[in-house]
Amino acid sequence: GGVFEKTKLLGASFFDATLDDSTFVGADMRQVNLEMASLVNADLRNAVITEAYVTGATSFENANIEGADFTDTYLRKDQQKDLCSRAKGTNPTTGVDTADSLMCP
Repeated sequence: GGVFEKTKLLGASFFDATLDDSTFVGADMRQVNLEMASLVNADLRNAVITEAYVTGATSFENANIEGADFTDTYLRKDQQKDLCSRAKGTNPTTGVDTADSLMCP
């Protein structure tokens, strides 16, 4: 996978991209297009993934989301449930808890 650690990716498009095993630790992923992207086993720790575009085909399977901020990123209910089962930590940039950003019950 690619290495995007601490990279500013504001508004970048990863449409239909295979990002399996990629590292996005601390990346600025605001308004990123993740439509149909595969982020299997991706490392999204402390990433800011706010207002991102995600579709039902986007896969976050086994992704490490500790400290990631998903505020205002619309997720399908099954994606939200899966991510909430692994949600922990607080984003060091925004101060938002991962579980709160995912609106976990």
